[in-house]
Amino acid sequence: MGRGHHAQLRGAVMTALTSWDVIVVGAGPVGLTLANLLAMRGVRTLVLERNTSLEPEPRAVTLDDESMRTFQGAGLLDEVMKDLVQGYGVQYFDWRSRPLASILPTRQEYGFPKRNAFRQPLLVTTLLKGLRRFDAVEVRFGHELLSLVQTDNEVACTVKTASGTTETIRAHWLVGCDGGRSTVRTLCQVALDGSTFAERWLIVDLAQRTVPLRHTQTYCDPRRPAIRLPGPGGAVRYEFMLRPGDHDDQVLDESTFRRWIAHRVPEDASLPLVRKAIYGFHARVATRWKIGRVLLAGDAAHLTPPFAGQGLNSGIRDATNLAWKLADVLHQRADASLLDTYEVERRPHAAALIQMALKIGAFMQPKSIAGAVLAQTALRLACLIPTCRNYILQLKFKPKPRYAAGYFLASATHAGAELLPQPEVQRSGIHSGIRLDELLGSGFAVIGFDSPTFRAAARLALPAGQTGAVIGLIHRDDDFLSPAIAAGMTVVRDGGGELGRFLTDSTAAAVVVRPDRYTYRFLSDADLRELATSQATSQADVIPQPLLHRAPSVEASHEAS
Repeated sequence: MGRGHHAQLRGAVMTALTSWDVIVVGAGPVGLTLANLLAMRGVRTLVLERNTSLEPEPRAVTLDDESMRTFQGAGLLDEVMKDLVQGYGVQYFDWRSRPLASILPTRQEYGFPKRNAFRQPLLVTTLLKGLRRFDAVEVRFGHELLSLVQTDNEVACTVKTASGTTETIRAHWLVGCDGGRSTVRTLCQVALDGSTFAERWLIVDLAQRTVPLRHTQTYCDPRRPAIRLPGPGGAVRYEFMLRPGDHDDQVLDESTFRRWIAHRVPEDASLPLVRKAIYGFHARVATRWKIGRVLLAGDAAHLTPPFAGQGLNSGIRDATNLAWKLADVLHQRADASLLDTYEVERRPHAAALIQMALKIGAFMQPKSIAGAVLAQTALRLACLIPTCRNYILQLKFKPKPRYAAGYFLASATHAGAELLPQPEVQRSGIHSGIRLDELLGSGFAVIGFDSPTFRAAARLALPAGQTGAVIGLIHRDDDFLSPAIAAGMTVVRDGGGELGRFLTDSTAAAVVVRPDRYTYRFLSDADLRELATSQATSQADVIPQPLLHRAPSVEASHEAS
């Protein structure tokens, strides 16, 4: 990026605006992802970063399949994927360093491998370059938020600039993506619920590894729990749990940690050192994620223990959920109350992932050899049962992306919303498959079994005032024999049968999906017939308006599988 890292990046036609649609505070991976998603929807976006350049440290190391789907939607998939180690698993070793269990998921129901190793400095550079595609976005480095004042219509921010002066910048909305020590959260006087743990870990990043194994290795040894995480470009990270008697200066001494590394993988012990650091971990959630016209996302909203590799991924989910809602409100396609569904939808899932990480951490950090023997023997016995082994092997214990409350139309048969699978589908006359989302556009979409009734009713099923793609499915064993396709409609073959099974299992003939690919409404054959015969009636009379479907509490339990 050259000098653009250290000053500012702005679109070709931008001037020194003092009023924006959205201000994003923080140019980390969550803030830059949100800025890309907003800019591609025509939202005038300003990113403020207090540091003079992008964060150079390789903090997070794992991207999951849901995050990869977001980067696909942002038009940055190829650029992100070139810097990944795709589809890695986790090998667990017992307290005697014997193989214990492996998590090697092969399912790709959302279009990508479930675990992908990456280097954060490369990712944020890619995201920053991605903003060059848009005119209505600017990134200002060396700009620190000092204070903010809200009115009914805007947020006024006092900012210290890179030159040391102060200026006032206004926006309709502000999103704090400024990390665990969030200035935005502090200025809004929002507390964090949860715990900060006494255990500390040493991180050692090395380069030029020679051992080709791409899977993470986790050593569940109460004497010194450790993790080895290979990354792209020959990188490898070690993490060692520190004990109460360890002193920082001692464990940061290379002779100490290189001895620990040699005990695990001798070939790694002499690799060039990139970084060493000591960190603690937290399991905390902000008490509020929306304060008037200010929203919190990423670590500013929730702090996740590192054991499941889900901290950053939860932040990417926040950006995915927020971007289209902010755009629809700003473009007057939806009322501002739509943004009230952000925390209602995202909090339970983020909290569930925190609990999953804590459980994995407890297993990884046995307190004694006796406790390690008990837990590890139980896991070995469980893996003798095929169903249990598959549950572990395929990462089915990860909380599913589902909403019990939020922005969707619930019914007696469909009480919640869930993330739509993304298989490859086939088009007439084209031999290669294509990922489903490539055909859905950036807005709402309707997908259903192709029929005259579906074609007549599909667009009427969209939320009032919304347009979107219409995708007709033919079964995996059928040929493309349909008559001429209406404008704006695509017919595809469900080659692997995944979409057909999804609809059939949902007792539905069609589904309306939101811009973030979560389900908005399921439709039966009877629903489609009713819509098709009601075309003379105004859409507002036919389609019920979306409601905020509230669970008993936003802390409600989240279904896992």
